[in-house]
Amino acid sequence: MPRRYFDFLYQQLCLALERRLSRYDLWLLVWDAGGDPDELGHEQARRFLDVGLDTLLREEGHTLDPRARRRLTKRVLAFDPRHPTPEEWAAGLTPGARSTG
Repeated sequence: MPRRYFDFLYQQLCLALERRLSRYDLWLLVWDAGGDPDELGHEQARRFLDVGLDTLLREEGHTLDPRARRRLTKRVLAFDPRHPTPEEWAAGLTPGARSTG
């Protein structure tokens, strides 16, 4: 569970840009912004969004309009890795869920 915040950040960025990104490139950009992808937390995610997101967008040749950027920032910063996301609940990936099969 140590990379949940990084995984969530990656997922939200892919959704916002409507394309699959390189996890490795994102990993490096998070490091460059002063974060540790393995132990990414709220403040490190905020720092990436303030510092590294522009670099990512420039490298990917993409832009986000101000509204989409605010929405992305709000989603990422509202994430609490201690609680399952709705997608995890629906997929049965909650910490106490048992595998059937």
